[in-house]
Amino acid sequence: MYVSLALLLLLAGPAVFRAAQQWSSGASQQDHVAATAQQSNVTTDGLSCSRFEWDSDKTVMKVPISLDGKLYWYQLDTGADVVIPYGSIKHEGWSARGSAVRIPNVRFAGMFFPSILGYPNKDMPLDPSNPTDPKGTVGLELLIGHTFVIDFPKRRICLLERADLPESLTHEADWSPAEIRHGKLFVDVALNGQKLDGILYDTGSSSDALCVDLSLWKEATGRSGTKDATTHTSGQSWGRELEIIGAPASGELKIGKHVYQRPLMTTVPAQPEVYRTEYRAQGLLGNALFAGSIIILDLGAHPSFGIIDSRPR
Repeated sequence: MYVSLALLLLLAGPAVFRAAQQWSSGASQQDHVAATAQQSNVTTDGLSCSRFEWDSDKTVMKVPISLDGKLYWYQLDTGADVVIPYGSIKHEGWSARGSAVRIPNVRFAGMFFPSILGYPNKDMPLDPSNPTDPKGTVGLELLIGHTFVIDFPKRRICLLERADLPESLTHEADWSPAEIRHGKLFVDVALNGQKLDGILYDTGSSSDALCVDLSLWKEATGRSGTKDATTHTSGQSWGRELEIIGAPASGELKIGKHVYQRPLMTTVPAQPEVYRTEYRAQGLLGNALFAGSIIILDLGAHPSFGIIDSRPR
């Protein structure tokens, strides 16, 4: 129902933008993936895809989307539930549907949609002078019912019918169970040997490896709080400046057969229970661990999360 969506427009995704150093940290963390997750030389060559771009800090995935014949750059944010155009500009050809808008003739990541619904956020600022500045957000809804491939080494995104995913990718992927709840994609993981079912995958938090509520952060890192955190950064969440602290997990993060040793875990002390209270979650999994990987979201009736480690190619 739109009542719940309206609340999420203000919180569209749990993304917190911060300095790019955590992506670099996550990329180095991927070098410690256990040998059980073997590298593969499979490729996304030949698929109908689009190329994504990073912002200057490598925190925002900018993706091209054609809306009624006009090309825009949007942010890819699987932590948001819907497509969100920014600002209050009126677009010819778009038509009101209550608080939403119907947008015809949409092309995204190799797939065509006769029409979609967008939920404008008029409070998000726009910079008309910068054509590559994101003009909106692509959330999870556009991907549901399909298979979505993110090839990080080649900076490709591909949206396919589920039956059209090549067998080479299907067989090579290390699959983990996932579930769509409350407009979010939750992935089964284990942290320090404990299974967690409240971790959502959020491409809007690309610089994070694992960001969680404060109590879980303390438990998983063995730290007491800000004073003994190993990293201190600042970031913005929808215009609000926040302190972000981090420390390595005391053990390992396991996703399927992939084992990430002592990944950097972050938390926001000023919002100690934001994931539990706002998203009914424990935390989020960002993209920092996947710089050398292909990620596959199989978003059918029984969603799955796939990882393929790619050799340089």
